[in-house]
Amino acid sequence: MTVTEKKTDLVKRRTEQILASAKRIFAQDGFRRTQLDHIAADLNVGKGTLYRYFKDKKSLFLAVFNQGVERLLQAMAEYVEPITDPKKKIAAAVKTYFEFFDNDRQLIELMMQVRSEFKDDYRRIFLEVYSDYIVKIQDTIKTGIKTGVFRNLDVEKTAEAFSAMLHGVLQDFYVREFGPDGGITKKELLTDKIDAVSSLLMEGLLERGNK
Repeated sequence: MTVTEKKTDLVKRRTEQILASAKRIFAQDGFRRTQLDHIAADLNVGKGTLYRYFKDKKSLFLAVFNQGVERLLQAMAEYVEPITDPKKKIAAAVKTYFEFFDNDRQLIELMMQVRSEFKDDYRRIFLEVYSDYIVKIQDTIKTGIKTGVFRNLDVEKTAEAFSAMLHGVLQDFYVREFGPDGGITKKELLTDKIDAVSSLLMEGLLERGNK
């Protein structure tokens, strides 16, 4: 490994360490209460080290959120995209989405914080990162319509409604399951909702002969 490669690897590893620490602390204490000193102390480094990677607390906060969203899309790409059957693809998308957030409760907390603290940035990240995802939902719906599996629907509005339903369930889960300190108050899982949400979606999408 060359000196340049070693330096690149070090930067990558340090960035991942900072993001992991920041994610846990932001989720636990909230954006406003968290100071960069807290994250630096958790990593046992000087605060100046953080400034070499992120210009301020907000940029670090948004980087943590953006990383989480990208990982969600990676999970979708791995477990959903290879499926060709439109019915199975929609069902797999619901399952993957809920399983992902069941395994990353901190990201749910961060998502709600970003929406509350930085609405414009939330919209920007959502539009940038989710644009391809929405197009893929549209393509799946188009395929389902073309093959006669799904009934004739407004593709764009249906894709938006599909995404909104998943986000709505996630937000409802957050409100009911998380306490004021960000801790989980109940043991309910998002994956408990897979069958109900999938059935609701399919009953609205499928042609009568495919129900």
